[in-house]
Amino acid sequence: MSRIRHIHSRFYDNQGNTLDYVYELTGDELTIWAGEPGSPAYFRGAFSVDDTVLDGAWVYPGGGGYDSTMTRRA
Repeated sequence: MSRIRHIHSRFYDNQGNTLDYVYELTGDELTIWAGEPGSPAYFRGAFSVDDTVLDGAWVYPGGGGYDSTMTRRA
């Protein structure tokens, strides 16, 4: 049985903005919430069987977003 785990991060940009993220891992699916869990802005993706690729997409309110693929390198 998979457990839900949350990791929180905060990013400060050079214009004084603060961006908070919550990472939620359930099985092989990762959700990165912009702000708090349940936010309308989030990334959701799944890890490959060998855990070397995370493939998913960012979703933004109003229909925006983009695909994202992350690859682990040796």
